[in-house]
Amino acid sequence: MLAATLALAAEEEPAGLHMEAIARRAGVSKETLYRWWHSKTEVVLDALAEQGQRTIGLPDTGTLRGDLRTFLRATVDSANPATMRLLYSIAAAAAADEAVAHQIRDRFLATRRADLGQLLDRAADRGEISRGRAALAVDFIYGSMWYRLIFRVGPLGYQWADEVADAIAAG
Repeated sequence: MLAATLALAAEEEPAGLHMEAIARRAGVSKETLYRWWHSKTEVVLDALAEQGQRTIGLPDTGTLRGDLRTFLRATVDSANPATMRLLYSIAAAAAADEAVAHQIRDRFLATRRADLGQLLDRAADRGEISRGRAALAVDFIYGSMWYRLIFRVGPLGYQWADEVADAIAAG
């Protein structure tokens, strides 16, 4: 059902995604879909979270700089046009509705932040970054990324990934 949601999102604008269309694409009844998710937003968020888990692994290069570069480059690579449309859509929904923002934080952002946090915790264990800076780095990284995505102040590319990784690793 999550794969069907992403496949449909690749063909449709986010506003064109409906529970009925997702169920049809997945080959299940609407009742089955509603048994797992109460809304289209929940399905989309879980699909995005699962895609992130699948496509953005937790590298272990042995260094903070190497791990961050690999992780952030994979993040850049995962930002295909369909994903970008969904990210724009959920950002707009979060800005307009606190309840939706809460769902986004719990169902999508929490998984992405936890993965990055794990990578930074390993670096803290190696003594490359303090625990306090590791927690702040999560906000720095995702704040920078969302700022570029939403306001398009610069590209979200390998140069961004490498510069952010270098800045955090340098302290």
